[in-house]
Amino acid sequence: MRNPFSIFALAAALAALPAAAVQAADPAAFPAKAVTVVVPFAAGQSGDILARVLSEGLSRRWGQSVVVENRGGAGGTLGTRYAAAAQGDGHTLLLASSGPLAIAPNLYKDAGYDPRRDFVPIMNVAGVSQVLVVSAASPYRSAADLVAAAKADPGKLSYGSGGAGSTQHLTMELFKQRAGIAIQHVPYRGSAPAYTDLFGGRIDAMFDSLPAALPFAQSGQARILAVSTAQRDASLPDVPTVEQSGYAGFDVLGWLALVAPKGLDPAVRDKINADVAAVMATDAVKARLQSLGMQAVGGSADDFGRYIDSELRKWGEVIKTGNIVLE
Repeated sequence: MRNPFSIFALAAALAALPAAAVQAADPAAFPAKAVTVVVPFAAGQSGDILARVLSEGLSRRWGQSVVVENRGGAGGTLGTRYAAAAQGDGHTLLLASSGPLAIAPNLYKDAGYDPRRDFVPIMNVAGVSQVLVVSAASPYRSAADLVAAAKADPGKLSYGSGGAGSTQHLTMELFKQRAGIAIQHVPYRGSAPAYTDLFGGRIDAMFDSLPAALPFAQSGQARILAVSTAQRDASLPDVPTVEQSGYAGFDVLGWLALVAPKGLDPAVRDKINADVAAVMATDAVKARLQSLGMQAVGGSADDFGRYIDSELRKWGEVIKTGNIVLE
């Protein structure tokens, strides 16, 4: 004979479970409500652009709203910290990047989160080349020209970035180490004011993402001297890589990826991974990424987890060598 009290107790226990816990057992039911994609940068930057491309495709696929929420500041760490505190049921995702997820944990004494402990990797979605940019009025026509000027008068030249600890900042620090030069860092609150000073002649150069720099090059305001990746970018076939410019082993890809707060059920993680892959495989999204100077990456969640580990090691070495410390 069944014990009615046991049945009632089981029913009560199930009713008391959080909705996410019940939902996690059935990934096919995900998402059960609107999904928020936190972008830890201002609107218009590479991560924001990609998040909006993904949100449109995922909204159609899931039949639920996918809302982009920009929470910029402190090189992406404020929005990343905000996302880390969210519930790990998949309804809050973070469009992470190399800056806050691989650089900041090495750079700050306490970034306010741990990329391994506080997040579940989902997919490395897309890569963005960094490019070495100068004003169109600059006398520098190549990376070698810039290096020669820096060596002729150490410390005189300056470079801008979208903020201390940003990917732009650390990419130039790596370039400085490989080229053996001293250039002063001038951090800004985002790339826009840095470009204003670049075009005004108040700073000499900067690294920035290709999608952000390309419109300025196309309009004739900027000159792109080199691409940070190991291979030339298809969008700029005539522009050499940093390595081709004479600095061996230089390979930086600014990556944009999806992670979730800790606690995400593996089955839900894999569903999100598969659905993002399906969106990225559509012709419309492929064309959109190409027009933006982005390259699809993809792969499994485990692949991305291993990649995060390698990026943490790489940038940790750059920061240690450069004796770079931020509070």
